[in-house]
Amino acid sequence: MKHPTVGPHLVVTFPLPKVLQLRLNRPEALNAMTDALEADLCTMLDWYEQENSLWAVVLTGTGKAWCAGQDLKDWQKTAATRSSPSEKMKSNPHGFGSLARRRSKKPIIIAVNGVCMGGGSEAAMNGDIVIGCEGAKFGFPEVLRGVVASVGGIPNAFLRSPQFVPYLLTGIPIPHELLKTHLFTEVVPRHQVLSTALEWAKKITQAAPEAVWATKEQINLTKDAKGVHGAVKESLNSELMDELFKGDNHREGLNSFVEKRATVFTDPVKRESKL
Repeated sequence: MKHPTVGPHLVVTFPLPKVLQLRLNRPEALNAMTDALEADLCTMLDWYEQENSLWAVVLTGTGKAWCAGQDLKDWQKTAATRSSPSEKMKSNPHGFGSLARRRSKKPIIIAVNGVCMGGGSEAAMNGDIVIGCEGAKFGFPEVLRGVVASVGGIPNAFLRSPQFVPYLLTGIPIPHELLKTHLFTEVVPRHQVLSTALEWAKKITQAAPEAVWATKEQINLTKDAKGVHGAVKESLNSELMDELFKGDNHREGLNSFVEKRATVFTDPVKRESKL
């Protein structure tokens, strides 16, 4: 499938129908984030958002890490300049790796295949489905390096559980048992992380895409502190909900139930935004 051009630090594949896979590919640096890698992630995730033939994305890493956070050597070169990450994060609408506070209408699956620290943890905290590997080192060591998990990790971690707060304040790695109960959808051996994530992606593609997107919209609105009434009201009056109930997949879901047959959902028709 034709997609935007990216550098060798990001491997793009399509392992299943309707599924995009993005693999961070800087194993020598534990897949630490650079400006160039973040820019390519933003390009691909923006494209995924608009490409109606893709219904799920899985993100993972090459080697023994998902992502060890910001490349501090890269940061040190630009410290105290307008090019430093601390300056760029102010104008970055999606947070670390274009993931930490991205409000995608589509599901984002994070396959944590190993070390997950700093910004990598910030990104994982914003995943819709997070598959963890046994023994993965996970945490927010920013305070120990004079920086802050400031682009989404702190509020997302708190929303998942206030029990993460002591580890945000100290930089101590988060105990695995806490991750199992408050973050990871499943915990599996390292060699099963990606296949498990793809199994979840396949489950998503068996549902009506517009229905999944409308569900995700209410989750996003709730994260943005709209409250139950506000999230429901804004969602019901949205263009996305309007397209859902007028779309072919809505009729297909109802007809297949009445006719007692398997559903066959199709790509939504791409329409110009009314905005």
